[in-house]
Amino acid sequence: MVHGGVKFPSVFVVDSKARPPPLPPKPGRRQRREVIQTLLVILVFVALFGMVVEACFIYYLYTSNEKPTPSSDQQTAMSKQDKEHKVPPKQKPSGAIDPSKPMAQLTTGHTGIGIMLWNQSQESILYRIKHNEKEGKLIIEQDGFYSIYSKIHFEETNLYWTHSVSRTSPRYTGGEMLLLQSSRQRPKPMRPGSRTLDNSFLSGVFNLFKGDAVFVRVEECKLVFSNSAENYFGVYMV
Repeated sequence: MVHGGVKFPSVFVVDSKARPPPLPPKPGRRQRREVIQTLLVILVFVALFGMVVEACFIYYLYTSNEKPTPSSDQQTAMSKQDKEHKVPPKQKPSGAIDPSKPMAQLTTGHTGIGIMLWNQSQESILYRIKHNEKEGKLIIEQDGFYSIYSKIHFEETNLYWTHSVSRTSPRYTGGEMLLLQSSRQRPKPMRPGSRTLDNSFLSGVFNLFKGDAVFVRVEECKLVFSNSAENYFGVYMV
């Protein structure tokens, strides 16, 4: 620059290629980065802790299913003992096994009015078949083919004597249906004071339905000798 013939050096020099100095980082951004890093570390620890808990839970379930605890075994044994004590010994004696099909057998019959009545004793069997004690009937609870049998021990007389098995059914309104029968009559009169004992046995297979009832008829019930080994009545599905 020239002023009055005197040269002065240039005070301001402009360098077009120079860059401005970098600005200092704002304090807010640095704090945000630290907070985000801390949250990421916490989330990683939480995820790892959840995986450990899940693994422990799966291992516990696997071991508990494979080997039951002693407490569960004791509770099961106690419940079985309670159930066995609740069952009357008459219905389920020690070591008894239920039949595979419906069946019934009654013994020790006693006399009624034309119909044999039966007592339920220790030797009796009743499985899925009902017993009407007042009427001496066995009531079927499941459709099927059944074998029916009856044996009577009696005293012979000069009278006409019959032993039969009859059936009643809600499917038929005609009354009793005769299934089996045995008839006895002595052709010659008996000598005074003489006594003759005999047996009558009946057996057959019939198609019975639910609600059907079968029973034993005897013409002279007073001639029957009550004995559990000599008199019995039974039904079983074949």
